[in-house]
Amino acid sequence: MMPIGARLCLFSLQAVLVAAMAQIGAAQAQTDDDPVENEYLDYHRGIYAAVLCEGAGLEQKSVGDPDAQQLSAAHEKLAQAIAASVGDEIAAGRRIQLIEQAKSEIRELKKKNGCGDPEIKRVLDIYHTELEPALQE
Repeated sequence: MMPIGARLCLFSLQAVLVAAMAQIGAAQAQTDDDPVENEYLDYHRGIYAAVLCEGAGLEQKSVGDPDAQQLSAAHEKLAQAIAASVGDEIAAGRRIQLIEQAKSEIRELKKKNGCGDPEIKRVLDIYHTELEPALQE
């Protein structure tokens, strides 16, 4: 028989895991219902699809990347274009979660179906029509 302290510890761990899973599920459900978050996700899906499928030079290759200043300027222009569309309704921490979610989704789609996937094409179109022009300014 397991000592009471060990059972309580195991129960506490299970409770924490259940709560964490519920919170992740709630965050995903919130995104599904929030048009602003969906738009933000699509912009970042498009950016990452351009990086993975078209070689858009929007990722720093290393800490000492000589193009870091140019990349920073490009990201600032993209951020301004996105902010002009979605505003500042999304908290900073949530934005980071959404960016990571977008990257993960595009990475998985590319792995499964390649860059010809209809969803990848859809978000690339968003990138090219709504964000890429900001890089030319």
